Amino acid sequence: MASPTPSQSDTVTTASTTSNSSDSEMENAGPNTRCSICHETYTIPKVLTCFHTFCQPCLEKTQEVADKITCPECHQDTYLGGQGLTGLLPDYAVSNLLETNALDTSALHCTGCKSKDTNAVARCFDCANFLCANCVMAHQFMHCFEGHRVASLSELQGNKEDKTEKSIYCPRHKTDVLKFFCKTCQQPICKECTVFDHGRGHDCQFIMDIGEKQLEMMQHINNDAKLKANELRMSAKGIEHLSSRLQVQYHKAQNDINDTYNFYRAMLEERKQESLKELDQAYNTKQVAISGLATKIQDNIDRLYLGCEFLEKILKYASVTEALLFKNLVEQRFHNMFNFCPDLNNQSYIDIEFVSNFQAITAGVRNTFGYIREGNGDMNGPVQKPQPIARPNGLVSTSPPLTNGHNIFEAPPLTKEFGSQNSLVFPANDTNMYEKWSNGLDIFQNGIDVFSTSADPLFDLTTKLNLSGLYPPKSQIKRQKMIYHCKFGEFGVMEGQFTEPSGVAVNAQNDIIVADTNNHRIQIFDKEGRFKFQFGECGKRDGQLLYPNRVSVVKSSGDIIVTERSPTHQIQIYNQYGQFVRKFGANILQHPRGVTVDNKGRIIIVECKVMRVIIFDQFGNVIHKFGCSKHLEFPNGVVVNDKEEIFISDNRAHCVKVFNYQGAYLRQVGGEGITNYPIGVGINSAGEILVADNHNNFNLTIFTQDGQLINALESKVKHAQCFDVSLMDDGSVVLASKDYRLYIYRYAQIPGLGI
Repeated sequence: MASPTPSQSDTVTTASTTSNSSDSEMENAGPNTRCSICHETYTIPKVLTCFHTFCQPCLEKTQEVADKITCPECHQDTYLGGQGLTGLLPDYAVSNLLETNALDTSALHCTGCKSKDTNAVARCFDCANFLCANCVMAHQFMHCFEGHRVASLSELQGNKEDKTEKSIYCPRHKTDVLKFFCKTCQQPICKECTVFDHGRGHDCQFIMDIGEKQLEMMQHINNDAKLKANELRMSAKGIEHLSSRLQVQYHKAQNDINDTYNFYRAMLEERKQESLKELDQAYNTKQVAISGLATKIQDNIDRLYLGCEFLEKILKYASVTEALLFKNLVEQRFHNMFNFCPDLNNQSYIDIEFVSNFQAITAGVRNTFGYIREGNGDMNGPVQKPQPIARPNGLVSTSPPLTNGHNIFEAPPLTKEFGSQNSLVFPANDTNMYEKWSNGLDIFQNGIDVFSTSADPLFDLTTKLNLSGLYPPKSQIKRQKMIYHCKFGEFGVMEGQFTEPSGVAVNAQNDIIVADTNNHRIQIFDKEGRFKFQFGECGKRDGQLLYPNRVSVVKSSGDIIVTERSPTHQIQIYNQYGQFVRKFGANILQHPRGVTVDNKGRIIIVECKVMRVIIFDQFGNVIHKFGCSKHLEFPNGVVVNDKEEIFISDNRAHCVKVFNYQGAYLRQVGGEGITNYPIGVGINSAGEILVADNHNNFNLTIFTQDGQLINALESKVKHAQCFDVSLMDDGSVVLASKDYRLYIYRYAQIPGLGI
């Protein structure tokens, strides 16, 4: 018999009082024979998957959709088969109890016609109803009851006295009795079921042989359920203690936040006083210098008047010869005083300002103030966790994002970004959309995935593609998988950390040079990603940087070429040790986007707003410049070969455009469907053109310089938006990503390296 539930029994209490009841009391309390919906004796009692029992007519009244029924008690859904509510299992325990009561008391009323005054004389096993004499006659003569199995109560009484097993008929084969049990499917079946539905491979045995053992197994489940309920009951007693501990931890964290805030405020106040003291010292020094200049000017005025007074006296009262004796002295004296020219326009007398890096402050506060750490335990089942964010102290945060869509430890979204929700950090007054795009921020996540994810080798590309360089928009190619063998970096302002690694380059020693834009510095790492040194600080003076966005290297000398975006728009050159050499181009450049150096040391710049290419020598002289707005839409990377051909990756044209040094358009490499939204272009030691894009995956597509496809690769892992790429001599490519990391992928097998 099924165990009673709170909704089924008048004698079984609610959940709160059940915890105080003993198991013996629950066993002594029999099932309720009245439906909790209509409060009448069960009519066709049906069991839902939540083990609650209701009358089938009551369920039909509450049913809202055809394929499922919601339990009126616990609101759990029970999904129905093709037979609907009729296909639910009857509550045999309740039916048998009603039958027993009818046999013992002869007081059971008919449930087929709802008559409260007519006693039942028979039972229909198909309707699961107790029938009066009129209902029995209806079952015998009405067509709708054809095939129903009706037994009189006297027959049932005889079966009870003989202690024979009650016959239960198969739901599929109405005339066959359930005599077998399929251990494979764990359900009773009839003889015909053993032939068709439970034939080969199914373990079927007589119920009389294994019934007792199966019931013992069900009893074990029942006992285990009671033990589990007792365990949970004990656990429930600890809920209040758990809540108290949570409250203690909450108040402790609240106090820690306040303490941290007060500490920050004290440190800020201390730094404020130090800065004001430094300002006073600088002001006093400048003031002393100005006072000294004023004193020096006054001294020269006094000397001039004194000389004039003496000279007038000599000229008036001395003879010619006597006056000429002083001529040499007068000329020397006055010559020195005439040479004194105070420079009142010298900025050093008034050049005093407080330089503040608001981006670094914001990043530093978010990075060091602290964060809410939650236990990783699964409280309510599987929960999708946010992407962990690396921290300078090595911790990893999985705290939920704020309501504005930004995680509390991400780079500060100080200004809105054009066409994207992933903000970069820019000056508040910078409204130029070209400076707010960082490699096509507005176009990632767009388009259709035309690449296959198969790891099979590249298949006969020459027969699939038009090798002239013009490809159909939806050409499908198979890309080989590649995986990074090194990654380094994290968010922050310390060594080896980045807030926006916008540009990357590699020198002859395979050192990796990174433009850390919002930290206003250049960082250098070895080929394994180990930090070596850095240079630059926020400012406009020599040796200072302001939003460096791209880097390149003069291979012969190791000099580092750095371009700066708005507001300076200039080029700076540093030697291989990070010492400032010179800067130029501020009066010529407009939004430099890509930079490279050819084999003769000439610097080639491509500008993204005006669609122009400018070629400088090492000293800042313009060798040549030309516009290419007819051919470019959004250039972002540039490289040159030994034939003085310029390869420019065009993010929106989905290809690489090739020009000569005189500005003539030569050809196109790649195209839509092959190199969607490229972020950079490079030439390896074999003279092959590598085009990198961030469409769905990080992809590398390799061409000959004439534009014929050689190979195509894609990363096994997806990356956040990518900024820039650079090639290494060992067949690797360095990728700078918006997740504040750099990844090194090996794309070629190098002879002799064993890779």
